[in-house]
Amino acid sequence: MWDFIKKIFSEREGDVTVVVLDDQNPDGSSSFKLAALDIVKVVFLVFLISVTITTVIFFATPLGSLYQQQQDQSLRQDVIAVSERLMTLQDSLSARDNQLRDMQQILRMVPDTTFDVETVSSTQRARGSSDFQQDGSTIYAFDMLSQNEIIFSGNLERSPDFPSAFPIRGTVSQGYSSETGHYGIDIAAQPNTEFQSLADGVVMHTDWSINYGYVIYLQHSDGIITVYKHASRLLKKQGDFVLKGDILGMVDDTGVLSSGSHLHLEIWKNGVPQNPIMYLIN
Repeated sequence: MWDFIKKIFSEREGDVTVVVLDDQNPDGSSSFKLAALDIVKVVFLVFLISVTITTVIFFATPLGSLYQQQQDQSLRQDVIAVSERLMTLQDSLSARDNQLRDMQQILRMVPDTTFDVETVSSTQRARGSSDFQQDGSTIYAFDMLSQNEIIFSGNLERSPDFPSAFPIRGTVSQGYSSETGHYGIDIAAQPNTEFQSLADGVVMHTDWSINYGYVIYLQHSDGIITVYKHASRLLKKQGDFVLKGDILGMVDDTGVLSSGSHLHLEIWKNGVPQNPIMYLIN
């Protein structure tokens, strides 16, 4: 068949004789003499008519609309998937920026309580007084320490005792991930479950926010800061000295970024987020 087609196109100016053989009846065989150019014209005409009919059917019937809808639906799904990934990335970046901004503000506003407690303790002993008044209007964390707390402030000279037990009884529901901006771990627990301090330290900041509920920051020696979020109630206030294992508050499903009752724990060292799992032991 292919040879026949090539012969027709190669001899468009001549005639082609087509012989039809009947295997069952050799005497019934016949031959036809055709102009090659006419055959080429017929082939192109049939091809043109087929294309025209297909185009008309595609654009003038619901078949074309159905195909277009399928293409639009596929494109729409791709756009929605890309938009969802973009929104997720934006939320992660926004949460990370908020956390970094909070930490920077705290580190700018609150001095190193570990060294301040030492200084104030020696100053009070020299004056023989239990009260210490700043000349300026700024009140630092150590100004809120009681005399007994200042006496025991020598505990801060020791490095934190790690690994430490988990601060709350529960199950880790989300791990640390710097890529997604989750600079801590989530520990799911029953509502109103108490959580405790990981090490000796001083409460450097407490706050309440719409995103995280009640939040408490503890400063320890060796440049370590621990952060506890999604508390429903705090039992310590700014300036309080706490020992390892002291109850800091209770957790619940607080804050718009919470999907259940849990404690969010972060550990920072010299301004760099750490994976809390490396500091904990079951």
